[in-house]
Formats: sequence, structure tokens, C-alpha cells
Amino acid sequence: MIEERTAYAKHRWYVLLGLLALAAVAFFCGLGTLALLGPDEPRYAEVAREMFATGDYLSPRLCGCLWFEKPALFYWLAAGSYRIFGVGEFAARVPSALAATLTALFLGRVLWRSGSTRLGVAVPLVLMSSGLFIGYARAATPDMLLAASMTAAIISGHFVAIANEDASRLKWLLLCAAAAALSVLAKGLVGVVLLVPILGLYFAITGNLRSVRWQACAAALAVFLIVSASWYLPVTIKHGWAFIDQFFIDHHFRRYVSNRFSHRQPFYFYPALAVYGVAPWSFFLIAAAVRIRRLRPRRDHRDSLLTLSWIWVAVPIIFYSFSASKLPGYILPVFPALAIIIAAEVERLWRGEWTRGQNGVAWLTALLLVGLGAGYALYLRREGVDESGWRVALVWLPLAVALMSVGLLAASKRRVFTLGLAAVVAAVIIGTTTLLFPKVNDQWSLRLLSRKAAAALQPDEKIGFFIYKEFAPVFYAEGRVECGYPEGDILNALHQDRLVAALEKESSLVVITLERWQDDLEDDGRFDMEFIDSQGEALAYRVKLKKR
Repeated sequence: MIEERTAYAKHRWYVLLGLLALAAVAFFCGLGTLALLGPDEPRYAEVAREMFATGDYLSPRLCGCLWFEKPALFYWLAAGSYRIFGVGEFAARVPSALAATLTALFLGRVLWRSGSTRLGVAVPLVLMSSGLFIGYARAATPDMLLAASMTAAIISGHFVAIANEDASRLKWLLLCAAAAALSVLAKGLVGVVLLVPILGLYFAITGNLRSVRWQACAAALAVFLIVSASWYLPVTIKHGWAFIDQFFIDHHFRRYVSNRFSHRQPFYFYPALAVYGVAPWSFFLIAAAVRIRRLRPRRDHRDSLLTLSWIWVAVPIIFYSFSASKLPGYILPVFPALAIIIAAEVERLWRGEWTRGQNGVAWLTALLLVGLGAGYALYLRREGVDESGWRVALVWLPLAVALMSVGLLAASKRRVFTLGLAAVVAAVIIGTTTLLFPKVNDQWSLRLLSRKAAAALQPDEKIGFFIYKEFAPVFYAEGRVECGYPEGDILNALHQDRLVAALEKESSLVVITLERWQDDLEDDGRFDMEFIDSQGEALAYRVKLKKR
């Protein structure tokens, strides 16, 4: 074991460079190529842009309206990114990509330093090539910041439990408290709501509930309150009940107990998503699940870490499975734990400790890789991407790497085979950002029409929506979007009466809608409509109320 650690230590800089290269591809390659998508990315990016433009870093605003859906940490970081890189898609996504990179490297570093050298390599390798984690690392949302801060808090809690000295225990406890406060600044109370049962169960199972002195707990509580109060205290003082009602009651409690935000999913949604989201490593969870009953967390630090990881996975999945509102990003914090669990199996594979049955997991993974590579090539061809010249190599590269990985597994080159999994994922990302994103931008986003509509705006004129869950104009029109009808939210009207209410205040609006709602507007005798432009099924009109 000592010789092995020495060998790894000699190559630690090569390992670090390799992981940084993987992070560069997985999280940063083509980060600004794709337009901001869906309802969330444009809104979060625009709140940060308005903070950057106005210099008001206390009160989040969307199109000039107070918007207390999420805390300020993402907006602060995105505004800083705008200052460095300029306002755009890349800058809006940098905080998530950077948080994902630091999460993976932090896990690798602390595990390496604690003596789990191979695990310190395998964990970031698995995490940086897991599908869902990559997706949210490339999204302008606060989900990755929550995952990063919770990871730091939970891993710090692990080292509090296994520390032999009071000084070391205090150091890790204060880091845990600071990271917990950052989780609250990232996405609200959910950080501590999940952290308390995760660490509480872990300390109870490992017999460490009484290991921390009350003086250390008091110091940790003070750190937590000071860091979290940096935003919560002044924003509450300034906005009072309006902030408490919208932020805590509406976007915490009502979101959990009701489906008012239309995110209903079946009860099994999150367990299935956890398995699916770690692809192409999903089959490794079979081997890991078999070992749960053999864990001895009070006898072995490694088993202690794996026990913590299973608790870390279970608590958020159970908590959110009972929620009436379900979104994929809610369980993003479990993916670092899944990476630890899977990496432990990867390490055993490297050592040749797998049985014949467990080797079947490796072969199932190899078949998955081949299927992924073949399906990816067929999908790109179906989308009609440009395959001229060197581009054809990018179409077939994932399949080629997958076939090479299968050959390596057949030759018992297990370590290189696992590197092949990450290589296939990297090849898919390079091909997607280079070939697919430029082609589908206008299919997946209304960026083009939003910019045309913004260019057509007259002085003091704004944009209004007649379309569901499409918020590209919010960012691409630089916030010149009507809000305040009827609930102080962005005008996302699906009924003409809301449009009338807005036009009674504004002399005209540039309305973005879809072809299927075009007739409803044109046949309504209350409106004068002037066509501006179109993009696919989306249309832009200048709309006024007819004079009576």
C-alpha cells in the first residue's frame, strides 16, 4: 500500500492535469455556444444582469420587479462573471461550471490527503463524467452552487467524526458551518433541512454524537449565522414581510406541499433519476448495493465514508419524493455521494478484486458505452448535422472510443477501460458543442426572435408573452419585459384579459406568441396587431388596444 501511494504521489501532477483537462471539456467546452434555455436560465441570468447593471446587490429584480424566488449567491457570482467576461451565456454559466470543478477537485484532494489515494482519483473521474452532473454544471442556475456547498459541508462533517484531535475537529467543524451557510445563500433553507438529518444520522450510526464539545458547536453556530446573515439580515430589514411571504412561504413551503408550479412527477421519479443520472456508470451501483450490509462504519474509516454516502443519497431522495413539486435539479446534491459509492467499486475493479458476477457489471457498462456511441452517431445524422470534412470524425468518435474500451476490457486492462468511460463522455460533449448546438439553437430557444423583438421596440415600449414557460426574451431583451400583472410576476399571459390589463397601462406591447394562439389574438376585437417577425412557430406582433 505504501509503495502504491508513493507511485501515485510521483504522478500527482499528471493526475491533476488530467482531471483539469476532463473538467475543461466536461464543464467549459462550448459553454457559451448554446442559448439560454427554458424558463429558469434566462430568468436567473437576467436577475444577475440587473444587479450588475444597477449596482443593487441586495434586492433581486427581474425586469425591474422584486423577485425573491432564490437567494443572492448565484446572482453575485454571475454578476462578477459578467464584469470579467462580459454579459452573455458563457459568463452566466461560469459560476456553475466553476462550482462543479471545485467540487470534484475538493473531493479528490481531501480523499487523497486522507490516505485514500486511488479513491481520490476515481471520485472526480466518475463525478466529472456523470451525465446529470455535467448538465447542471453547464446551466445558469443555483443548483450546482447548492451541490458544491453541501458537499463541502458533508465531507467536513465526515472529518469531524473521524478526527483524533480537538484542534482538527474544530477546524473541520467551522468549515462545515461556513459551507452550510453558503448552501443557505445558494438556495435557501433546503441546505440545512437536508444537512441536519444527513449528518445527524451519520453521527448517530458511527457513535460520534457526543464527540464535539458544546464550545465548538457554539463557535460553528456563530460562523453559520454570520455568513448567512450577510444577505438574509439586510434584505429582511429592507423588505420585511414582502420578502418573508414570497421567499419563505411561497417558494419554500407552498412549493413543497402543492403543485402550483406544475412540476408533478411520480413517486419513483428521483430513485430512477439518480440511477439514470450517473450514466455511463449506472451499472456500478449494482455491485455497490450488494456491499451495503457488509459496511462496518464504526470500525473502518472507509466504511464510515461509504455509510455517510448512502445516507447522503437516501435523505434528499426520500425528502423530495414526498414533495408535490419535483424537478431534476432538486437531487443534484446526491451526485457527489453517488460518485464516492461508484468510485469505491471502480477502485476494486482496478485492484482486480471483482468476482465473476461483478465482472458482468463491467461488461454491461461496456455494452452501454457501445449503445451510447452508436445512438449518438445516429441521432446526429438524424438531426442533419454537417458531416463534411473533419466533422465526420466527431460524429463517430464516441463509438470508436467505446469499441476501443471494450477491447481493453477484453484484454483485462480494467483501469484503462474505466478511463474509456470518461473519454466517451468527453467525445460526446465535444461533438455536441461543435456540431449539434449551432444547429439546434433556433429550435430550442427563442433567442433570435427575442433579439429581433427587442430591436423593434419603440422608446419606453416593452415585450409581453403570450406563450407558456418560454423566458428567453427576459434576458435577450435586457429586461425590457412587462411585469406586474396581476401578481407582480413577469407577464406570461395565456388569456387575452391579462393582455388587456397590461395595455391599459402601456400604449403598446410587442407580444411574442405561438401560431396556435395567433387566431385567438387576431379574432379578439379589442386588439390592433402589427406583424414584426417570426421564428419557427413563434411570432412577434406589436399589439395595441383599439380606440373606442
